[in-house]
Amino acid sequence: MKVISEISVVSTLQDYQRFYRADPYSVHPRKVRSIELIYNIANNNGWDVKELNCLVTEPLFKSSGIERNVDGNVIAVKPGALSDDFLIEFSKCAKETEEEYMKAGLRQLQDEDIILLADAHAEGYIGYKTSIIRIQKNQKAMLLGHLIKVRPNKKEINPYYLLAYLNSEPARHFLNYSVRGQTVGLHASDAEKLPVLLPSRKIQDSIGNKLKQAIEAKIEAEKRRKEIEEIFERNLGNIEVRKLGGYVFKLSHCLEAGRLDPHFYYPEFLKVLDLLNNSGFEIKRMSELVEFSKETTNPSNTTQFVYVEIADVDLRYGFISSHSIIEGSNAPSRARKIIREGALLIPLTRPYRGAIAVVDSRYNDAITTTGFSVSYPKSDSLVDSYYLCAFLKSPYGLIQLIQRMSNANYPAILEDDIADILVPILPNDIKTVSDNMKEIVDNLLLSKQLHSQAMEELNKLLGLNAEGDK
Repeated sequence: MKVISEISVVSTLQDYQRFYRADPYSVHPRKVRSIELIYNIANNNGWDVKELNCLVTEPLFKSSGIERNVDGNVIAVKPGALSDDFLIEFSKCAKETEEEYMKAGLRQLQDEDIILLADAHAEGYIGYKTSIIRIQKNQKAMLLGHLIKVRPNKKEINPYYLLAYLNSEPARHFLNYSVRGQTVGLHASDAEKLPVLLPSRKIQDSIGNKLKQAIEAKIEAEKRRKEIEEIFERNLGNIEVRKLGGYVFKLSHCLEAGRLDPHFYYPEFLKVLDLLNNSGFEIKRMSELVEFSKETTNPSNTTQFVYVEIADVDLRYGFISSHSIIEGSNAPSRARKIIREGALLIPLTRPYRGAIAVVDSRYNDAITTTGFSVSYPKSDSLVDSYYLCAFLKSPYGLIQLIQRMSNANYPAILEDDIADILVPILPNDIKTVSDNMKEIVDNLLLSKQLHSQAMEELNKLLGLNAEGDK
């Protein structure tokens, strides 16, 4: 067996016969060795190995379908909705009608169905981001696009252990090297031959229950995010910005605002300012609520430091999801700003993406990029960083950031512009919004911790390191 390239190998006739395939890709050493690894572990521990099709309540099903521009109540799961957290993201799903759902047949989904990517049109994607769907009793969901539905038999296997296993290196290698054709498609009949390692139910539950709790913590974070969204909409009204078009504005507007950039006076943006000023709530400028930090350092002389970049912020939740450990001698030129617990981070570049976050205790005394504005609530501020983060990530905050952007090729905003952002003070909801944002961070931290623990436990079982590699 010899690897010629990532997609070609020389192998024995026995290997080709073993998989009933003539294409070299299907007998890639990574796939063959992954299968051998699974059977060796099973034999050494007295565990069983069963093909995936023996662990489901119905045969694996590969779907198709094209997204339609409809506004229905049925969740239509697209390939893009699969996530690194192994949970289907509803925000990236389409919508379908009840009528279409009734005609969907095997494309209909149930709570805790597992979904695999079936077609990728490029090598290396199949087998990644396998995800589970969680739906309530009053929700309906269906598949849309080239995906494979796996409905676990809970009597045979813990479904969350199976989810973790399907995202392990051996399973990914099997699925990735089982694709066919130029479209790099995975057939249900090939996926169902995946050998699944079956340790004792106690071990399955130990791994599976951690992953289930991680997923439920992520679901709780999303619930809290929606509650915040509903609070602002209930108090301030719904706002939808139409596509940019031609418009005129008056010189008096420029004199009043002290700006000449036409982008600022787009009528749809001005609607947001009118909505806030006419809301009946007390309105404060950011400069009245926060102090902008000028605390900087040169980390070049340090041994190493924790570095937070704009890309480390989860765009959906206002949460620092990752960081880098940098050697002082390799410090980026923009690694200059010191951050403390409770700081509010607002991106000065591409602010429309919403990479806004509150610094939690993990990053106290860390260093961040000069691409962030760093601020702290004033001692007499009516609101805290969590409330401000929630508002700025809402449409009413983001639109104001977008309104003040300059530079078409690399949109940016100045700290002076952030200081002028209008913030409504919702006296009956300040604590609820702030508490919900804190709950979001706590739940996401818990989710990441439990997710890592589950995968580390599985990887240890498979003789892999914490990252899932040998």
